[in-house]
Amino acid sequence: MRTVHLCGDADRHFPVLTKECGVRSLDTGFPVNFARLRKAVGPDVEIWGGPEVGMLMYGTPRQVYERTREILTSGVLEGGRFVLREANCLPPATPEETLAAMYRAALDFGRYR
Repeated sequence: MRTVHLCGDADRHFPVLTKECGVRSLDTGFPVNFARLRKAVGPDVEIWGGPEVGMLMYGTPRQVYERTREILTSGVLEGGRFVLREANCLPPATPEETLAAMYRAALDFGRYR
């Protein structure tokens, strides 16, 4: 399976990569509009992504929970091919509380229908 990782403002490239280059798995950076991305690439393409690194590092647990909820309820789960993770990398010293908030939101909203 062809996989690609792109960071930054890469949304416009993902449809081309999937349709013309046969990429079937996208590891996103940020910023990413997950609802628009899922619609653009369809339900058969695997998408990896999640809350932005800055939010995990400096946001409150509530902010991380809400951002994760927003991502998981955006429609990105359509097709069942989404992997929740931090958007790009997990820096050392990321607060455990924000990671726990992301995990709680995954349990609350991360079910495929």
